[in-house]
Amino acid sequence: MDATTTTTACPRCGSAPQGSCAACRTGSGYQPVKDRWLEVRPALRQAAEPFDWAIGTEHGGLVAVWDWERGEFVPTGHDDRHARYLWLELTTRCPHRCRHCYLGDRLGGAVAAPEAVRVALRTAGRWDVAEVVLAGGEPTMHPAFVDLLAEARRAAPRVRVLTNGWTQRPEVVAALAQPGVSVEVPLLGWEADHDWMTRTPGSFVRVVRSLHLYRRAGVALTLTTTLTRRVRPALDRLRALAEELGVPFQPSVLSRQGEAARHWDELAWEA
Repeated sequence: MDATTTTTACPRCGSAPQGSCAACRTGSGYQPVKDRWLEVRPALRQAAEPFDWAIGTEHGGLVAVWDWERGEFVPTGHDDRHARYLWLELTTRCPHRCRHCYLGDRLGGAVAAPEAVRVALRTAGRWDVAEVVLAGGEPTMHPAFVDLLAEARRAAPRVRVLTNGWTQRPEVVAALAQPGVSVEVPLLGWEADHDWMTRTPGSFVRVVRSLHLYRRAGVALTLTTTLTRRVRPALDRLRALAEELGVPFQPSVLSRQGEAARHWDELAWEA
């Protein structure tokens, strides 16, 4: 039995015991911070809260969660000294309605108050945060995104922005190209398959243009995808696009949360 064959279903992607793990078949052991976050998220998700803010670790631990009434992070009791990240959802706004979006019914028009974000960022040093992750929705749709990104750069050595690549506004692109900032942009299939996943006609063409725009601007970019049936035929083309751009290509597994749970049978790599 070779190293990529499993005797039990993969705990992360759910692939069948007789086959190799879907993540293994991509040839990458990379685990995006979003994957680490989604593994711990179900334990803390409170339906009444507008956003998920928390401090996690590179090994999947959850160190602290934001208490919205107290306006501070509250320790979970998990003492993990591995590298820590601060996860901040800035808004639930998004131009797409992706069929695999983990936000599910929370996707909408909520925008985090800028001062609350700043308060959370000011605690990063106290919690030994090595990286701030700005997520959404689509984080670049926050009206104060450029200013909050600058605050995040002051709060931690690294900032990671999880964007769908929709924005092409010059001031945002310039901010994304600043030192210490890395950007992850997904393509969820090739052409029509990507548009089907996002429910946004023309989104594939727009994102590909953004990818080239970001690279010309000097953005530290990673092309990502989520492993679904729709992306399976496109993996080689996505790798080739990443090579053309001169950026890493990093697939991640589908998490059974939000919209993905509703569409699991039609999306799962191996249902």
